[in-house]
Amino acid sequence: MIKYIILLFCLFGLIKPLFSQSLFESALSSEKSDEKGFYINGYVRSNVFANETDIRSIFGEASLKLETSPFKYGNAFAEIRFRQDFIDSESGPEFDFREGYVNLYLGKFDFRIGQQIIVWGRADGFNPTNNLTSYDYTAFSPDEDDKRLSNFVVSTTYNLQPFSLNINWVPVYKNSVLPFENAELPGGVTWGENKFPDYKLEKSNYAFKINIEKASFDASLSYFNGYHKLSGLSIRQTDSINFQMLLKAHRTQVIGFDFSTVISNYGLRGEFALSSPENKVKIESCIPNKQFEYTLGLDREWGNFNLIAQYIGKYVFDFESIPDTIRSLYSELNMWNRMIFNQQNEISHSASLRPSLSLLHQTLSCEILSLYNFTTEELFVKPQVSYKLSDNISLTAGVQYYYGIDNTLYKILGKGLNTAFVECKVSF
Repeated sequence: MIKYIILLFCLFGLIKPLFSQSLFESALSSEKSDEKGFYINGYVRSNVFANETDIRSIFGEASLKLETSPFKYGNAFAEIRFRQDFIDSESGPEFDFREGYVNLYLGKFDFRIGQQIIVWGRADGFNPTNNLTSYDYTAFSPDEDDKRLSNFVVSTTYNLQPFSLNINWVPVYKNSVLPFENAELPGGVTWGENKFPDYKLEKSNYAFKINIEKASFDASLSYFNGYHKLSGLSIRQTDSINFQMLLKAHRTQVIGFDFSTVISNYGLRGEFALSSPENKVKIESCIPNKQFEYTLGLDREWGNFNLIAQYIGKYVFDFESIPDTIRSLYSELNMWNRMIFNQQNEISHSASLRPSLSLLHQTLSCEILSLYNFTTEELFVKPQVSYKLSDNISLTAGVQYYYGIDNTLYKILGKGLNTAFVECKVSF
């Protein structure tokens, strides 16, 4: 542990002589960036997540970001995170190569190659067209962006204003993280080796997007062909009485459309996605049914107050109910998979609200993110307050709460993630 602390101090010690700024001064000026050809920034933060009976997570994290100044044909960016969990201190410190990529600009073509996070869609947080980025749904962080997982992507954009064509190749599969991986299993069932795609060209993910950007209207048409970021649960029988549970990825095709525009004083945005999974073996519950998802939202500002309201819907093709009279290992597995893919019902309806208020000359911000599924009766609420002590120091406090009835995903998520949290963050 001591050597990692020394390493961090050495890094911070290098920053000061290079740029002649202390930790609590503002970000590096563009003039100094040009002189050195690059600049460094980042943050150090401490977080505590706890409920009425347990401390769920205490950790300290440091982020170091390095970005070069733009050159004639591009630039580069990298972010490395160092994290120490003080609840599970035996696991040791964790290093996360969050992002690291090179940008190349060649005429009308832009290339970005490397470890990166790509977010598609114009809706607020609930994006059915966002198929390139996996999530860690078990991560503790006040920032929802921290749940996104980076991956190696080769991205190419051809610019022909106001249109652009974006092509992405993802050679390595990365699965989203759900709490099912740590679930308690019935007797005679153990966890086996997950079945994810091999590192072969024919098993890569591909995605295309045609985008148009006008002064008052933005829209895109997208297509995804690859392995879905959410894997289902499958089971294999090892002998006459024992079984193994495993995660199994499935390939799917998704056609999506999203838009945003302004009508009077209101912002209007929407997303639509039609997903067609490849299901060669119809009895496998780890592969979801074909589905159509959509999100429609309005946003409006009144001075320092902002409100985003959205309707979220889904239709599942070829839906069949699970008979109540049948209770077996396979029926339970089918129920879990329907929770993972949110396909418990043929039609589902949800609504999200995000009111936010900025006070004290924008040093104090208050926000509540909420989602309610009218069909499954699941609820998620996350109120939080942030206060800037200075340009570099901020304090954040809030609560995240999942509620769900039996046999719902939010019921399971709530067991480990229902907490209050406090964060102190220093940026440099």
